[in-house]
Amino acid sequence: MPSTVEFCNRLHKTFFGDILLSSYLEVIRKPAAFSTFGFGILGRIPLAMNPVAIVLLISSTKDSFAYAGLASAAYTLAGALVGPRIGRLADRKGSRVVLVPITILHIISMLALIKVSSGGIFPILLFAACSGATLANIGSYTRTRWSRALGNMKELNTALSIESVLDEISFVSGPALAGLLYAQYSPAVALITGLIFLIFGASGLAYTSGDHDIAENREKRQAGLLKIPMIKALLFSLIALGGVFGGNTVAILAAAKSTGHGSQGGLLVALYSLGSLVAGTLYGLHHWKSSPSHRYFIALSFMTVATLGPVLIQEYDSLAVLVMISGVAISPTLIAANALLKILVPSDRLNEAFSYLGAAISIGITLGSAVTGAIVSSYGSWKGFNFVIASSIIATAIALLGLHHHRKLSKV
Repeated sequence: MPSTVEFCNRLHKTFFGDILLSSYLEVIRKPAAFSTFGFGILGRIPLAMNPVAIVLLISSTKDSFAYAGLASAAYTLAGALVGPRIGRLADRKGSRVVLVPITILHIISMLALIKVSSGGIFPILLFAACSGATLANIGSYTRTRWSRALGNMKELNTALSIESVLDEISFVSGPALAGLLYAQYSPAVALITGLIFLIFGASGLAYTSGDHDIAENREKRQAGLLKIPMIKALLFSLIALGGVFGGNTVAILAAAKSTGHGSQGGLLVALYSLGSLVAGTLYGLHHWKSSPSHRYFIALSFMTVATLGPVLIQEYDSLAVLVMISGVAISPTLIAANALLKILVPSDRLNEAFSYLGAAISIGITLGSAVTGAIVSSYGSWKGFNFVIASSIIATAIALLGLHHHRKLSKV
């Protein structure tokens, strides 16, 4: 009989060799995989860094978190409104033609924001909005590239899983890096560092862009994406899902502060993303035979159950575990949403479609943060989780109604 050590070695080799490597190496060995993932992670970091760095910058120069919140909201909402239009332009002209000029405009806007950060609120809001509107949503470009390059759904599911893991890595490391640079140097240095990451990420993706970055049948793109069945339901569901993300962040930080553990709030938020990162990695190992719409609904249902924890158990000692459990549903939900979009939307509209997905989540995060902040201020820190569970229920209900409506249309 083999020893325990030999058995563990065989198990390790079988799991990580036969399962993990066979699932992920198939995608990693694809042409331009390293450049897509590598430049993609670099370009994502500013997306996670900038909102935190802007709050730190304006709250320092204006000594007002109210002004800082307004600047951050202007930045986020401008990106949500303009992003899909830039995505549509990328579908028509190709990534290379679009990424370079909007990155240059973003650099100019961000440097202007740093310059006027000590001035009046109007120029601050103006350049914050310009910075948000011109920041390339790198994840949309990389997901579009994979969706057009991979015809095998198993490989695409794995690629989207890796993309989700990279999202979580950026959202764990980005805010932490912004805080570190703020503490060691200044918030302006954090924003400039974000620009450096973006320059390498965006220029790298532009340089390695190919034929799959330019849509075919461009003359057929007259009808709006919102007229496609189930798209509206998916986007409204994602707005509610964004409310879960934004609300959870505020509620977690408030609960930590109210119990005398304010310095640990950032770590708890990181655990929320860590749960998603682990789930996203494991999700990509499996070849899912069910439809993305069903997986999206099931993941949202699990999220609703998982977010009940902090509502029912209002104890700080249990919060870390509860937060990590609730984060497990994030990656599977977003991966399924991306896969569903790929099926619903023509391939020549994918940049625009993925930009809409990101915009819907950004709007939800902004609304969720604002509403949860008001609830916490008026009723107490733990009450913020009530909004989180309500948003999750709404997202699940909309997904169920949209799925039911889509089935009815499919039978017609």
